[in-house]
Amino acid sequence: MKYSKATDYALHVLLYMINNDGDSKKIPVQSLASALNISTTYLSKILTRLAKVGIISANSGAKGGYQLKRGWQNYSFYEVITTIEGNQKLLEDSFKHDKQCPIKLVMDEAEQALINTLRQKTLKDLS
Repeated sequence: MKYSKATDYALHVLLYMINNDGDSKKIPVQSLASALNISTTYLSKILTRLAKVGIISANSGAKGGYQLKRGWQNYSFYEVITTIEGNQKLLEDSFKHDKQCPIKLVMDEAEQALINTLRQKTLKDLS
């Protein structure tokens, strides 16, 4: 699992929406980008991914914008991260060791602990 700028922006835009009534009103992408000092184009790509999995909804038009969808509180940090990054390992072993390599076993255990923590923390924890 990777944690890139895109993931950081996704989590921060969700935090912004949570703190600014994004579950009851639509927030234009320009407002979100301005508040977080992010390129509108780049942020739009992130928002599209979040909308595709159902965390937020996208409404076009003059009165359009993005809004948190019902149930947003139940999405875990892990789900947000994998929505943006896909399922990638954070702790990759550069060598091609067998499955019983002691270094690989420690790294796999650490990765699993991280994943478990991120699955337990939900967007509700931000409110």
